[in-house]
Amino acid sequence: RGGVNNTGANGQSGTNDLNDPNWTETGTNGIIGTDSTVAFRLSGSYRFPWDINFAGTVVANNGYPYLSNIVISRAQAATLGLPVTLTRASQTVLLGERGDERFDNVTMVDLRLSKVFRFGSRSITPQVDVFNAGNADTATANNAVIGGTYLFPSEILSPRIIRVGLTVAF
Repeated sequence: RGGVNNTGANGQSGTNDLNDPNWTETGTNGIIGTDSTVAFRLSGSYRFPWDINFAGTVVANNGYPYLSNIVISRAQAATLGLPVTLTRASQTVLLGERGDERFDNVTMVDLRLSKVFRFGSRSITPQVDVFNAGNADTATANNAVIGGTYLFPSEILSPRIIRVGLTVAF
């Protein structure tokens, strides 16, 4: 199902030459972006008595696609006896179709707790935010080229972050 392709990291053509003989095979695969067939977001807040506020957000989606590939040079093609004459020094071969491979699903929870203290027309609001409360470490990008670092993560979700703040209104 895979085919010869000259692609950049996101699946777009790595050349601007429309006379390139490999363009016809490149154009049929489309752009590999961050499409997600299922995406869910739920946000809400609640004000408790005594001006205590609680807010939260849950974000969940299925994993984004990636395309495994291998880069073959003219020398490697000759050594392997492949019945192909490369028009470039090296060629990228896709090993699947769009959406065949996907990253793990992503689920993140963000929370905020705050309390308003009023002094006449003025107020002070201390707040605590917790981003990625579950400390999810899902990979969102990897090295999809077959080799020694194949599928090594190159990007993961940000870690749990706790932010303490203060808002002063006067």
